[in-house]
Amino acid sequence: MKELEKVLREHKEAFNDHDPGNDHFENFLGKLNNEQKKKSLFGMSRLLKVATIAIFVVISGITGYQIRKIQSPVELGLGAISPEYQEVELFYTSNIDSQLRMIERMGSFDKKEHQNILSEELKEMDKRYHQLKQELKLHPDDDRVIQAMIEYYQVKTNVLNRIIEQLYQVRKQTKTNLNVSA
Repeated sequence: MKELEKVLREHKEAFNDHDPGNDHFENFLGKLNNEQKKKSLFGMSRLLKVATIAIFVVISGITGYQIRKIQSPVELGLGAISPEYQEVELFYTSNIDSQLRMIERMGSFDKKEHQNILSEELKEMDKRYHQLKQELKLHPDDDRVIQAMIEYYQVKTNVLNRIIEQLYQVRKQTKTNLNVSA
């Protein structure tokens, strides 16, 4: 860098000999203005591109949501009938969820056969409940369907309570056997 400065200082007169032409500044300003116009047009086209992409993303999202909504039919539950039934449904579903978590924490039966039977029974009960939901969709004012759904929750709660009691008995028996052996 210092060498370049040195060369420029030594040959200063050679650089100052030539003056630019009369139209040099006008050409320079014209090119500068053209460059600025291109930049502003480029900036505007970039803005349009971003806006187009944003609109496309929003429309795609809305369309996807609508398609998903159409493809997955709305399941009508007790909560859709009235606020009272919504409370009943919430009570039973939260109770059933806590019972299932308790069964999971306690472990399973010693035999896989018992666990498979339990799993199949619960699946069968859930399948029947989904059928009830379909019937409720067709006949939302039918008290028999509503009562059957409430009975489903009651039966499932009772079944899970029995399972929990049996698991307690199995654990208690196992502890007793371990204490007697020791």
